[in-house]
Amino acid sequence: MYQNCAILVIGNEILSGRTHELNAWQCAQQLFKCGCRLSEIAVIADDRLQIIETLNRFRMQYDAVICSGGIGPTHDDITMQAVADAFAVSLDEHESSLAYMQSYYNERSEVLNDGRRRMCRLPRGAKPLLCDKTIAPGACIENVYVLAGVPQIFDSQFESISHLFGGQPFMRREIEVTFAESQFAEALEKLATQFSEVEMGSYPILCGQGANGRICLSSQNETQLDQAEVGVKEMLQRLK
Repeated sequence: MYQNCAILVIGNEILSGRTHELNAWQCAQQLFKCGCRLSEIAVIADDRLQIIETLNRFRMQYDAVICSGGIGPTHDDITMQAVADAFAVSLDEHESSLAYMQSYYNERSEVLNDGRRRMCRLPRGAKPLLCDKTIAPGACIENVYVLAGVPQIFDSQFESISHLFGGQPFMRREIEVTFAESQFAEALEKLATQFSEVEMGSYPILCGQGANGRICLSSQNETQLDQAEVGVKEMLQRLK
């Protein structure tokens, strides 16, 4: 089971602001529920060398890497080739994926054109990732998982591998506050030291007059989480 991972989002459309990025955000929520710590997210361009460099760093640094985007049929979908290059292997047509796709389109009296055939290419040694939302495979090679950029397909592909991540779910508690952070910063730091297995964060919504926000607690240790929640509530009560 992977205990930590990174997400690599690939796509010029994300960096230009054309497309609102959803995959990393939704995947982060699923990883939290699985109990796998998401340690880093990178959003990079459709640039072969940048993909290779970032992917190689991630796969050496973290238990697993989840890639999003750039595996379609058009010229700008270069992720599969870049992943193959990162592993120094060839990008080949995957025999069983090609056969399945050929059968699928034959049944519908449609042509398996070059664009569709292009989506059957996987890095040599990779296993196809199949899901309910598309017949085109993602790929798994060692600890790297290459998923689609379309959110609906990404979610379906991740669901097929989610059992590999984590094991002990994280739990979260949120407590509303009506004080400026400066009023409880010192006390919150002491509580964070006291409950070492609980991650504590303060997230203001409105600053200045009428300041408010939330203190967020998360942990895999439910006992410490319960105790920390009581401690924060008592600390806020004293401020009143």
